Amino acid sequence: MHVPPLGALLTFAGHKGYALAAMCEILGGALSGGQTTHQASLQESVDAIFNCMTTVILNPELFDAPEMHQQADAFIDWVKQSPHDPNEPIQVPGEWEAHNRATRLAQGIPLDESSWNAICEAALAAGMPDSELQQFRSRLA
Repeated sequence: MHVPPLGALLTFAGHKGYALAAMCEILGGALSGGQTTHQASLQESVDAIFNCMTTVILNPELFDAPEMHQQADAFIDWVKQSPHDPNEPIQVPGEWEAHNRATRLAQGIPLDESSWNAICEAALAAGMPDSELQQFRSRLA
């Protein structure tokens, strides 16, 4: 798509995939105030890729539709019963984040040694006394 001859990616699922891709292009490009892909917007350089985005957020709590909630819950229950690895349960949007938040609130945020060293260097460069930094290091050890 981004090398000559420039063109479009082949969509999946036939006409449904084509319609989904076209909708995403229009929402992500035209509606966002950016641009869509067409002959005049194609760039000769692969370094000139543009990416625009439109986000549509719906809060189901604002809809007075109890049947919708029942149907959504029934669908989620059905999806979660699909054959899968019991060690990796099927999750719906928000569950992964909620699980990680609970885990990190209980156990802290994992941090690799390289990142921790970079934070310590930045703290020292910003003027944090080494003695204060050593207090943090001793609490984390």
